[in-house]
Amino acid sequence: MTADRRLLLHDVTVQEGLGRASRPARSVLLSGERVEAVLPAAEAPADGDFVRWDLAGATVMPGMTLGHTHIAYVNVTNGRETLFKYRVPEVALHAARHAADLLTCGYTAFVGAGSVAGIDMALKNAIEAGVIPGPRVTPCSRDLMVSGPPGRRSPDLKQRMPRELMPVVDVLGDLVKYTEEEIDEGAEIIKVFSSGDDTFPNARSEELLFSREELTQVVRTAHARGARVRAHSRGLDGIRNALAAGVDVIDHATYADDAALEQIAERGVFVVPSLFQPDRLLALGERFGKAPDYLEALDFEKEIENTLRFLPLAEDLGLKIVPGDDFGFAWTPHGTYADELVMYAERAGIAPETVIKWACAHGAELAGRGHDAGVVAPGRLADLVVWDRDPAADLRVLQDRGALRSVLIGGRHAAGPLAPPVR
Repeated sequence: MTADRRLLLHDVTVQEGLGRASRPARSVLLSGERVEAVLPAAEAPADGDFVRWDLAGATVMPGMTLGHTHIAYVNVTNGRETLFKYRVPEVALHAARHAADLLTCGYTAFVGAGSVAGIDMALKNAIEAGVIPGPRVTPCSRDLMVSGPPGRRSPDLKQRMPRELMPVVDVLGDLVKYTEEEIDEGAEIIKVFSSGDDTFPNARSEELLFSREELTQVVRTAHARGARVRAHSRGLDGIRNALAAGVDVIDHATYADDAALEQIAERGVFVVPSLFQPDRLLALGERFGKAPDYLEALDFEKEIENTLRFLPLAEDLGLKIVPGDDFGFAWTPHGTYADELVMYAERAGIAPETVIKWACAHGAELAGRGHDAGVVAPGRLADLVVWDRDPAADLRVLQDRGALRSVLIGGRHAAGPLAPPVR
């Protein structure tokens, strides 16, 4: 759509993305790349200097933001495969395909959560240059990893791990250096690890990885450059350290207690919870070569139980929750993003319109566009998705690719079988 073109999306149900019920019989007027007005369909002008697009009751909602993804993971089954399953040129091609596919799932943005070989940054540049199709990208750094908990570090691991793929940084001064280098390369958010993970070889979920001093140094360095920091934080001690260090995003938060949730709410820290990935690993792991005794040794059942407990409380406290859960593993393949959203409604009892708020308004804020996207309202970017049915009435609509009619980014058709009419 040209800068001065106006487009009227007429006779639609509007799901604003703010956690409220959808509003039927509306029209949305776009001017260039932004929403100009949202008005009752009966009050929409019949003609004028705009193109009228009659949508016969379809639902218009904001494009969603995927808050945590490893865009370059390709059905991996273990830590080694995240880095070495494919060569970097092959991984880059898969990442480009995943980015384009996000559009067909109703996502107009994603926030990286650990970028193999800096692919997030390259994707953003290629999409913005029009080289490949894709959503808006908030690029993440490579994972900045340490070899083990404080007092159990292994210098040999650093020698075996290519810095280009994932730096292993056991020296405080190197953490500053690598943080600066990632930002120089285009990272807008830095990924660190305040705790381990039961699936990690170097530390379990309840164990610390980065020390509080290391976390604090990364946060200070990133914030001084205008970048943010997200911390993989499953264990409670890791969550506490991440909060004390001043991180911007807590990933997973699976052992958060009520006091931690209150502190997160008070500080306005984002939480990207983890329910879908551990649930799918336990359910499907044997299909992908995970032995029953391995799955039984994981404490993921406890993590799932606590996540189900704290999600309604977190919403009541006003936490900024954003969906997105380690997509790219074999049991959580790219393209199954809506399954996570449906699980929040079906397993945790979260209202559909609330889940949509998490993915839209909260997601846009996490992506750095909190006042510019994520809501259908005048002045916002026209990053919009047209569905043939209302996802707020039934989130399972988001699982039906055939229900998606059109995706607009900045008012321009980006995906879907229907494109706006041309005068």
